Amino acid sequence: MLVGQILRQRYKIVRLLGSGSFGVTYLAEDLDLPDHPVCVVKNLKQNQNPEYLQLARRLFDREAKVLSHLGNKCSQIPRLFAHFEENGKFYLVQEFIDGHDLSKEIFPGKKWSEAEVTQLLQEILELLTFIHNKNIIHRDIKPQNLMRRKTDGKIVLIDFGAVKQISGLVVNAQGQTNISVIVGTSGYMPIEQLNGFPKLSSDIYAVGMLGIYALTGIKPQELPRDSGSCEVLWRNLASVSPRLAYVLDKMVRYHFNERYQTASEALQALTPPSPSTFILPSSPQSLLTSILGEVGVNQKVLISAGIGASVLLGVGLLFMSFLGKPVSEPEKPVAESPLTSTPESPLTSTPESLLTPTPESPLTSTPESPLTPTPESPLTSTNDVQLVCPDTPIPPLPSTPGRKTGIATVYGFPNHSPLTGKGIMIYPDQKFGGYVRYYGELKDGRFSGCGNLTRGNGERYVGQFDNGSFQGIGKFVLKNGCQYVGEFKNNQYDGQGTWMCEDGSPLSGIWQKGKLQGSNKPSSYE
Repeated sequence: MLVGQILRQRYKIVRLLGSGSFGVTYLAEDLDLPDHPVCVVKNLKQNQNPEYLQLARRLFDREAKVLSHLGNKCSQIPRLFAHFEENGKFYLVQEFIDGHDLSKEIFPGKKWSEAEVTQLLQEILELLTFIHNKNIIHRDIKPQNLMRRKTDGKIVLIDFGAVKQISGLVVNAQGQTNISVIVGTSGYMPIEQLNGFPKLSSDIYAVGMLGIYALTGIKPQELPRDSGSCEVLWRNLASVSPRLAYVLDKMVRYHFNERYQTASEALQALTPPSPSTFILPSSPQSLLTSILGEVGVNQKVLISAGIGASVLLGVGLLFMSFLGKPVSEPEKPVAESPLTSTPESPLTSTPESLLTPTPESPLTSTPESPLTPTPESPLTSTNDVQLVCPDTPIPPLPSTPGRKTGIATVYGFPNHSPLTGKGIMIYPDQKFGGYVRYYGELKDGRFSGCGNLTRGNGERYVGQFDNGSFQGIGKFVLKNGCQYVGEFKNNQYDGQGTWMCEDGSPLSGIWQKGKLQGSNKPSSYE
C-alpha cells in the first residue's frame, strides 16, 4: 500500500480508490499546485523480468501518448497529467472525475424506459465517435467504465483497455513475450475480441449490450441466445419500439460484419432523421460475394408481400445478366444467391404467381377498387414505428452521362466492381413496363442500407435494405395509394406495422410473413 507516500516528490497518496488484477488506483494530491488539487494515480503491476520491463515501458509510453492526446481534445475523457517509472514501477497520473459509475444506475432488476436508454446510447456513441475517428478501440465498455460526472451529468469514459494490455504481459518458458492479451469483460465482449482480434465494431457490440441490459434489467452474460445463430434473444424481455429494437439488434450481431462498423454509423441509425436529410449508413466491411459487376450480372427478382385478402404484390429488383453471359441470354436461377426465390419466400420470377388473389388478403390493386394516393398526408410513422430512412424523392439525374454496368445505368457510384457506395441506378422493369429507379446504397452489388426504389408502374418502397431485400423498417406504397409502414423481414411485412388505404380503417398490429396476426378485418376490407 502506498497511502501516505509521495511519488516523484509531488503526488501524495491520500487513499485507495480501487484494486484489480491489473493494478491499484489511488486518490492523490498534487503538491506542486496551489490548493493541492486531487488526481488519480494508477500503479501498474508488472513482472521484474528485464525483457518484460523493456517491452512494457515501450507500450506504456505509446499508450500514455494516446491517452494524453484524447484527454486534451475531449472533455469527457480524463486528462493524463503524467506518466513515469519509479523504483521499477509504472505510474499514470490522471484527472480525477468526481461522480459515480453507471453500475449505480444500471443493475439487475431495474428497467429503464426507452427514452432514457435512447438518450444514454446517444451520449455514449457521440463520445465513442470521437475515439473511433482516431482509430482507437476502447475494448472494455461497461457500466463500471462509464462515469456520470457530478458537475454537469455528462458521461466520462475511463479505463482504456490499453492499460490492462500492458499489465497482462507475460513471458513464457522459451523467453518469448506474449502481448496477445484478451482485454474485455464477459457479456460485453464479442467473439472476435475474445479470439484476440478486436475491431471498432467490437465497441459497438458492448454499447448495444449495455443498452439491452438497461432495457431488460438482465445482465448481458445472463441473456438467452439462439442455439443456431448465437444471436441474443431479448425482444420479449422489454417493451421497446421496433425502431430501437432494430438498431440494438444490429449493434449486437454475432458476426462483426453485420453490425454497425463505427460509432458514427450507429449514432446515425439511432438518431431520428430530419425530413430533409437522406441517411445512408455505410460500412467499410465487405459482407457478400458480388452479384453485380462490370462484366454484368442479370437477375430478376419480383418481390411480393401478401397481406390478408387480395393479391401478392411484387417489387421487381432486376439485375444484370450472369457473369460471362451475353446480356441477351435469358437469366437462370442461381441457388446460391440470396435473391433467388424459394418455396417459402414471396420472391418469385414466374408471371403466373403475380396478382393471384388470396382469400386472406384485405387489399386489392385491381381496377374494380381504384384508390388514389394522398400526397398531402404521407404515412411516415404508425404505432411507434417511425421511418428510419426519410421519404426523400429520387434526385434528378446529373448532366454527365451515367456509367453502363450490364443492362443498368448507374450515377454516382465509385468506378469499381463490385458496386459499393451511394448513387442512382436505373434498369428496365420487364414485368410491369418502364424502368426501375433506385436511389441509395449498394454494398458488394446488393441494395444495403437506406434506399428509395420506384417501379415503372408507380409502386415504390422507401426504407431499409439488407442483402438485396427489404429488411428493417420501411414504407411500401402501391400504385393505388394504399401503403404499409412498419417492419419488413425477407421482403415481407413482418413485425409491428400499419396498412392504410384512403377509404378504409387502418390495419395495425403485429404482422407475420405478410399477414396481420390476431385481428379481425374491418368489413370494408372483406
